[in-house]
Amino acid sequence: MPHFITDKCIGCGVCEIKCPTNTIWGAQKAQFYIHPERCIDCSVCGIYCPVDAIQNQHGDYIPRVKPKDIPKAEVIKELCTGCEFCVDICPFECIAMVEPNDETVANHYKVAFVDKNKCVACRLCESVCDKDAIVVPNAPTQLKAYLPDFVVMTGR
Repeated sequence: MPHFITDKCIGCGVCEIKCPTNTIWGAQKAQFYIHPERCIDCSVCGIYCPVDAIQNQHGDYIPRVKPKDIPKAEVIKELCTGCEFCVDICPFECIAMVEPNDETVANHYKVAFVDKNKCVACRLCESVCDKDAIVVPNAPTQLKAYLPDFVVMTGR
């Protein structure tokens, strides 16, 4: 069962903006909805909801997290191989490859860099990194063991 927006919704639209899979829709000042077959149960919508109007797949309300307290993706430079999988899957274009400026990773051509102002902590980047080089520490969001077919990499 996917996440669900309850009638506590005030129609602010924050959930729609933050959803990494474009699964939420609605009209301003009206109830918003989550497409049941496209929801990846990540809980991003819930942690940003200002009125705690979103329930997870178990029926529990997702507690809001103050935006300044939401942890963002971090790159472990020593593990990053520059494969660009995280860059390709990020729906908010907050990850880019940069030349490392640290001697400990001097043998790497490029490593991932996260623009924390754009990151919503959806953890899609973490799900595709087979080197465990990108993580969202103390994540308030959930990470799916698999991604549905509609979540595709952009293929740069």
